[in-house]
Amino acid sequence: MSHKVQITDTVLRDAHQSLLATRMRTKDMLPIASALDAIGYWSLEVWGGATFDSCLRFLKEDPWERLRTLRRALPNTRLQMLLRGQNILGYRHYADDVLQTFVERAAANGIDVFRIFDALNDPRNMRMAMESVKKAGKIAEAAVSYTISPVHNNEYFVSLAQELVGMGADTICIKDMAGLLAPYDAYELVKSMKEKIDVPIHLHCHCTSGMAHMTYLKAIEAGVDIIDCAISTLSQGTSQPPTESMVAALRDTPYDTGLTLEPLAEIAAYIKDVRAKYSAYESGFTGVDTNVLIYQVPGGMMSNLETQLRDQGAIGKLKEVLEEIPRVRRDFGYPPLVTPSSQI
Repeated sequence: MSHKVQITDTVLRDAHQSLLATRMRTKDMLPIASALDAIGYWSLEVWGGATFDSCLRFLKEDPWERLRTLRRALPNTRLQMLLRGQNILGYRHYADDVLQTFVERAAANGIDVFRIFDALNDPRNMRMAMESVKKAGKIAEAAVSYTISPVHNNEYFVSLAQELVGMGADTICIKDMAGLLAPYDAYELVKSMKEKIDVPIHLHCHCTSGMAHMTYLKAIEAGVDIIDCAISTLSQGTSQPPTESMVAALRDTPYDTGLTLEPLAEIAAYIKDVRAKYSAYESGFTGVDTNVLIYQVPGGMMSNLETQLRDQGAIGKLKEVLEEIPRVRRDFGYPPLVTPSSQI
């Protein structure tokens, strides 16, 4: 039975957040926008996460103008953002009216898909965001933040997904922000979710532990509908699996993405040159680091953590910081390590 797998490319958001400390400027995105727009992605992740903060704090750019500019440059592709639920794009809770207005403005300025998560996996912190997205007539993708601990199991994640669908989620994202989800665990988790919910399942993994490519294939066999990838020249390490590799792996199978490699090669060549401009922000975690299975720091946080320690002249303490994180997490009751809890 044919089950076309669709792709979201993270090159304009999570890929450079994970590998280049979120420093890519809007002017470096625009020359390749028309090529990206012609690919046929399910969506392009372009906004949210740390990009809002980085635009204001480091790049001296207007994040709203970035969104409007990208919307004009990408008229044929769904634009996606990562929204931190009641935290919006900050590191604390905001009032309901602030959240409602933010979502309304983001939708009006071009966002089609809102991936909504809460660092504690607490649906109460996601409800208002989801209601606001639905009111705006956009796609509410509710995320289940995957983690491993004595208190987390598949039953917990499936139950959470059911609750989020009951709240109106249009799609469910399994958000594996640290690359912890093992292939056979992914198969069982997706299979269990498919038996209990009837909305598309979107899988987001990072390559940090070296398992993401295998995890994607097992999840696809279990029925996952959409996968997050990054163009090859800004992929792997703490980023996502390469778009081209997944397209090739699924070609001429029941899961064929329908995408072709030649147009992707043009994008990859351009992004390779752009990446070189930001070499000062390159994460040292560009290969496989299986220690992430112990300290569980998400990909999007690792490059920023390394940069911050280097700026403070404390990069030599990185190993000690990583060793301390699991102890602090245990003391806090095993919260998923995703913004803002990953910033502890």
